[in-house]
Amino acid sequence: MGNKTIYVSEKDESLFERAKEIAGEALSSVIARALREFIARHEEKEKGMKEITVKVGKHNSQREQRFIGKEIGKWSGFSDDKVWLMDAKIYHTQKGNWAILLRHSTKATLLTNPDAWRKNAEYLEDATKTELIVEDSLIQLKEKLPSSLYSTIEDISKQHESPVEYLDI
Repeated sequence: MGNKTIYVSEKDESLFERAKEIAGEALSSVIARALREFIARHEEKEKGMKEITVKVGKHNSQREQRFIGKEIGKWSGFSDDKVWLMDAKIYHTQKGNWAILLRHSTKATLLTNPDAWRKNAEYLEDATKTELIVEDSLIQLKEKLPSSLYSTIEDISKQHESPVEYLDI
């Protein structure tokens, strides 16, 4: 195989030198070993992918949507304005996108003020609705989700990208 040139930023030069010292071998073999491990982790993550079917829309007029992905988390809580009790399933898709199945399950007043809920007859209407929100980055999700859900996804993202945290202790 031919030569490959790798450009290393100044801030990472010491990292490359230290890796070469530790390995006691050519830097190319250290890089090749790291790439093998990186690819193995990536392929392992993809193994859990399967066809996911979700139902979206209002309760009485839902339609099915399908995609290839893996469920990586769940959440339940309130909308930021405390009007809705919500729950979500968090998926990572085959193409590396985030897919959030967000369900508005019931008005929060059922829990916070049941008298007002009965008085306004909100129990008679079925306001349940489900939507699938798909974005390729976390930043794009931030404006579309309740803040506590977004915070949960950030935590899941860190764990998903690096299941093991290497401590420098």
